[in-house]
Amino acid sequence: MARPNKAQHKIPRIYLEAFTDSSGLLWVGDKGFNLFSRKPSHVLTEKDYYTIRFKTGGGTLNIETKYLGGIEGAYSRVYRNKIAKRLPIDLHDKAILAIFLASIVERQPGRRQSLEKFFNDVREITEHMRNLPEASKKAMASLPHSSGPSIPADDLLKMGEDIGSLHTALIPEGVKDIAHIVFDMKWAFMVRPKNCVPFITSDNPAVMVNPVAEAKWGVGKIVSSPGLGQKDVELSLPLSSDIALICGWLMTMDCMYVPVTEKEVLDMNRRIKRHARTIICSDKKILGEMIENVRAYKEKKAKDELNKIRNET
Repeated sequence: MARPNKAQHKIPRIYLEAFTDSSGLLWVGDKGFNLFSRKPSHVLTEKDYYTIRFKTGGGTLNIETKYLGGIEGAYSRVYRNKIAKRLPIDLHDKAILAIFLASIVERQPGRRQSLEKFFNDVREITEHMRNLPEASKKAMASLPHSSGPSIPADDLLKMGEDIGSLHTALIPEGVKDIAHIVFDMKWAFMVRPKNCVPFITSDNPAVMVNPVAEAKWGVGKIVSSPGLGQKDVELSLPLSSDIALICGWLMTMDCMYVPVTEKEVLDMNRRIKRHARTIICSDKKILGEMIENVRAYKEKKAKDELNKIRNET
């Protein structure tokens, strides 16, 4: 049975430890533009985040303790014995890393937020359909529709009554599907230069983008949304303040340590910030500058939107 109100890491503590400063602390910037330091054990936790609750009462922590805990332990050994020392990895190591990366994709808060949005949209559409006039309902019922299996709206909405339990239960299947794809991609370990800003991480550190589509259509557009099957897609995960993993289909070499420029480090950090609510860094001063830049950007954007509304009226 689950221990009630147990603090669980949304992002693994063992992963976050690679972003600490010389005192073993993480520097954290939250969505309220607050800057503070914490031990890795006290960052990005939420009570019962992985607890699967049952209607009859109680719950289980097996996903966290028996599944994710094993993935984290295996990753830690590969990181400590190979990656931190810039040593070559073999196919077994790559498989372990692929599973770990897939687990981050599936467990990070962004995945749960996507589920919440999906069920909110379904709920809104269902309520709209139920409030239509009877004539409109009959007309829609006569339209051609897929003959494949379907789920009644009420049953689907029932699945979304406990998003936390649903998200947690889906993690193992999602990891299995994604890990196979990520393993087949080509990888590069980006190594930052000395006297350069460090790689940062966040509450949503596994970032997937299609830079070619974004350059053509713009950031945030539906047509530029990334998918693992797209030839130009890139999936990245900072592994420490000094190293970031990037996966893609178009690279010619695999699992190489590649020295990168400061511009490439800054580009990677920008990707992280775009998808983050909480930013984590090993350097207080650099994180403070990032927070101020984000604050200034959001204030300017809000001001521009207000001016646009005033001009239109």
